[in-house]
Amino acid sequence: MDDDIPILYYRPGCPYSTKLRAQLTLARVPYRSVRFRDEVGAAEVRARHEKGYELSPTVVVGGEHLTNPSVRQVREAMARR
Repeated sequence: MDDDIPILYYRPGCPYSTKLRAQLTLARVPYRSVRFRDEVGAAEVRARHEKGYELSPTVVVGGEHLTNPSVRQVREAMARR
């Protein structure tokens, strides 16, 4: 898996995740969308947050975790890679 492509973890029905996915798509920012419950790596994302919450959306770029980020924040994280 390419660490340079952001992974957007989300919960179904989360309006913030839906909005961010639309914004990333319109901005032509490449990303991979994953439901929290669908991937083993999502457990690590939950573990990074206090009390193991699924904060949706969480975007991971390389090893950097961003909670409910803007498109700008995602682009900045990608530029740091």
